[in-house]
Amino acid sequence: MEKVNKNIQFHQFNPVIYPRKLWVVITNNIQVINDKFHHEYNIEPDFSSKCEAMVFDVSLKDTLEMGVIAVFTSKKSMTVKTISHEAVHVASSIFYSCKMNIGFDEGKDEHYAYLVGWVAECIHNVKINK
Repeated sequence: MEKVNKNIQFHQFNPVIYPRKLWVVITNNIQVINDKFHHEYNIEPDFSSKCEAMVFDVSLKDTLEMGVIAVFTSKKSMTVKTISHEAVHVASSIFYSCKMNIGFDEGKDEHYAYLVGWVAECIHNVKINK
């Protein structure tokens, strides 16, 4: 059994206008996530051998605050490509949970684009320890 690092930091961000939080964490141990959050996903303990990052809906066990978590297996996995990819998943989850829609006609994707950018910046700030 892998030793759980209790010093893992969960970085919390508040998008203010959306009723969801964003948590970003760097870990390859799902148990630290299971200890802190409720979620409906069956994530295999060796998930880090199959992916570099993942996103899923969660709620904090102690306060029941709802949000989305972006889990990266290492800082090395936090490339522009992966951050962008996961930022889209986070924004999609928030839009879905808030029953919001996007469109591709002129200007109908602007809110979505701003949210994706905000999420990517949050993840990047975790990467650079800001």
